Order: sequence, then C-alpha cells, then structure tokens
Amino acid sequence: MDFRQLEMLLAVAENQSFTLAGQQLHVSQSAISRKIKLLEGELGIELFKRVNKRVYVTSAGETLVRCARRVFQDISHTSMEISEIAQMRGGHVRIASGMTACIFLLPPLLEKFKAKYPQLEVEIVTGPTESLLSQVLNNSIDLGVFTLPVASPALEVIPFCDDEMVVVTSTKNAEFYKRKTIRASELNGQPLITFGKGSYTRKVLEEFFMKSEAKPRITMELESVATIKPLVKIGLGISILPLRAVLEEVKRRELHYLKIRDYKLARQLGIVFQKSHPRPRIVSELVSLFKSLDGRGRLSSE
Repeated sequence: MDFRQLEMLLAVAENQSFTLAGQQLHVSQSAISRKIKLLEGELGIELFKRVNKRVYVTSAGETLVRCARRVFQDISHTSMEISEIAQMRGGHVRIASGMTACIFLLPPLLEKFKAKYPQLEVEIVTGPTESLLSQVLNNSIDLGVFTLPVASPALEVIPFCDDEMVVVTSTKNAEFYKRKTIRASELNGQPLITFGKGSYTRKVLEEFFMKSEAKPRITMELESVATIKPLVKIGLGISILPLRAVLEEVKRRELHYLKIRDYKLARQLGIVFQKSHPRPRIVSELVSLFKSLDGRGRLSSE
C-alpha cells in the first residue's frame, strides 16, 4: 500500500467512477483499475462494487477511505506546521486596527511579540472598520483589533478589554474644568465633536444617548481621535473619547476629562480573525498575547 494507491482510492470513492477519477488525477482508467486491483489483492478484500457501470464503496472500502482521509489530513497539517515554523522565523503578519488602538494599545503588545519573533515582519493597517473587516474576510489581513460587536459567521471574535469612555473638554472650559464627574443629562445642548456616522464607536455613543436620554448638540463629525482632540483643546466643543487616548494631554494640562457619574460608558474591544481549523500559528500566538491583557487592556505583567 502506498500514497498513490490511497490517492486513487479517494478519487474513485469521491467520483463514484474510475473514468472520472482518472480524469481528476490525469492518469488512464486502466492505470487506476490496476492499482485498485493490486490494493484489493494485498488486503484480501473487495473495496468497490461495480453495478450497472456504477461504482459503490464497500463497507471495508469505507473504512479504508476514512483512514486515507486522515492520512492526507495529517500530511497537510504537518506541512502547514513546518511552513508556519519557517514563517515565524522570517515571515510577514498584517494586523488591522483603528487609530486609537494602534497608538495606545498595540505598541507594548507588538514590542513583546517582536522580542519573541525578531525576524518576523509586522505590518499595521488602519482605515474604516468595514474596509478592514473585508480584508480580514479575504485573508489579506491576519488579525484585526476592532470595536465590538462584529458579526460574521466566517469570523472568530474574542473580546479582550473594555475601553472606558469619558467626557473631554478644554482646560479653558469654565463650566467643567474643575469638576471630576458629570451627569448624562448635563450633556444636553452641549456642542459635541464626535465620530462620523457609521463608525463602530459612534454606534456605541448613539446607544448611550438613547439609553441615558442625553441630548448633546452634534456640531462636528470627524474620522479619528487625532482630529477631534485639537478642536476640543481650543474650545470648539466637548467630546466623548476613550480615556487612554487623552491621558497624555491631561497630564500636560491641555485637556480635561470627566467621568459620567450615572452611566458606565465603555466600548468593548476584540480581536477578529478568520475561522479555520487548525488555527494558523501566527494567529494563535497573537491571540495568546492579547489574552495576556487585563480587563483594561494592559499587559498582565505591568
């Protein structure tokens, strides 16, 4: 018994035809018939029944077909593992992320990842969430970090931290600068600089507005935290942003933040990647790294 015989066995079983099996494997029907006959002689048992030009697998043949499939699956998995070992030593991984996570969350994780795999090239891709998700789906991106929820039967989603959201104002805002908390109702009528419609973080905020009945006056809709912060800093409005994104400006007394007293506002972040079995080693390593974060997105060793 050899691999070629098992390959022919599977082709005949799947096509229920020696002729079609020969076409699939680019060999003559007689060559396949001869190989199967030799295999049946070696095993001392009939593997196929031929009835009215149709081919049926016998019960013994079904047993061998199942074993053959496992053999080729094991070979495929072994080949993949060897390929992934080579890739981990000098391959390439693409990670998608929103701008905030890219700036404030990924650097310590990637520093740890790079220390473990120094020869692996890491590429970060940013952009609109829907565009990035489509790239995860077509396998041009290995893993993404997104605001949840993300729903797709082809994707695996693992939440890993809650990103606290706070009200952010200019340090020149006389109404709020000396305060540490704010009620949701106090946002009514306030000029709000926020994210564009359709963004996942905007959806989180709209849910907050609906549940808390807060009614700020939206004056600007921008693409990212980086474009919102300078406008808040000069007093053109307030905003609601991830706390981790404004801590440096707060330390420099360029911005001020207030926690919302009567509502726990946070967006949930998760890692998203294609469902596959087995899971690619690079993805498994990244998943383990993200799972090492605590609930606030900090490395557990910190």
